Amino acid sequence: MAPTDSVSQLRARWTPELGAAAFRFLQGEEPGAELSATEQDGRTYVDLRGIRIEQTQLDGAILRRVNLRWATFRDVGLKGAKFLECNLSQASFGECYFRRALLQDCEIVNTRFSACDFTNASLERSRLDFSTFTGCELRLEDIAFRNDAPPQTLARACRNLKLNAMSLGYFGDASELAYAERTYDRQALRLRALAPNIPFLARTRALSLWLDAVLFNWIWGYGERPWRLTIAMIVAILAFGTLQYALDAVPGHDWWEHVYFSGITFFTIGYGDLAPVGFLPRLLSMIEGVSGIVFIGMLIASATKKIMYR
Repeated sequence: MAPTDSVSQLRARWTPELGAAAFRFLQGEEPGAELSATEQDGRTYVDLRGIRIEQTQLDGAILRRVNLRWATFRDVGLKGAKFLECNLSQASFGECYFRRALLQDCEIVNTRFSACDFTNASLERSRLDFSTFTGCELRLEDIAFRNDAPPQTLARACRNLKLNAMSLGYFGDASELAYAERTYDRQALRLRALAPNIPFLARTRALSLWLDAVLFNWIWGYGERPWRLTIAMIVAILAFGTLQYALDAVPGHDWWEHVYFSGITFFTIGYGDLAPVGFLPRLLSMIEGVSGIVFIGMLIASATKKIMYR
C-alpha cells in the first residue's frame, strides 16, 4: 500500500458526492462521476477501497473486479448479488443478506463476516485465508475451495468455518470441516517433510508427525470416521489371532479358537478358558490387551462426540 493509501485516508476520501457516485455504480447505474482504478496482479479494478455502505439494498448487483478492501457493509441487502474476481480482503460485513449471492474467484483474506445470511449462496474458488465467520448462516455444501490454494490456507479456512458451523448447531458440517482441516494439515506436513534444503531434525519431525497423522486417519479418521475404527479393531483381532496361531500359543486348538482367544484378550474379557503358553505368546497377549484398551477408549471418545453433535 502506498504511503498516501492509508486506511484513514482511503475512508476520508469518500465525500457525499463520491459516495453517491459509488453507490450508483454498485446499483449498476452510471456513476455520474469518475471512479479511480487500481492495478493488482496485472488486472484493473474499480477502486472502492474503504467505502462504507449501511442500511440499503443492493439486491442483484453484479460486481466484477471491484476492489472493496477495508470496506464496511452494515445491514445491506445483497440478495442474488454477484461478486466476480473482486477483492474483499480486510473488509467487514455485518448483518448482511447474501441469500443466493455468488462470490466467485474473489480475494476474501482476513475478512470479517458477522451475523450474515448466506442461505443458498455460493462461495466458489475464493481465498478465505484468515477470514472469520461469526453467527453466519452458511452451509458447507455452498462452499467450493480453490484447488490451487496451499494446504495451510485451506486448513485455516476450514477451522474458521468449523467454529461458525458449531455456533449454529450445524454439527454435521462441523464434523466434515474438522476432518478436512486435519486432512489439509496432514498434506502440509507431507510437503514440509519432502521440502528441499530443510534441516535434518526439522525434516525428521515433520515426517514423524505426517506418519502419525496418516496412521490416525487410517484408524479412525481423526475421530470423525468411527466406522474405520470398528474395521481396524476387527483387523487387529484377526491379526493377533493369526499370529498367536502361528506361535501355537494355545496348544491343541485351531485357528478359529485362537481368534476367539484374541477377541477376549482384545476386549479384556478374560474368561480363563484359554491361556497362552510361552514367553512370546504371553507378551503378545499383554500388547494386545493394551491395544484393546486404547482402541476402546478411542471408540468411546468418537461415539461420545457424535452423540453430543446430535
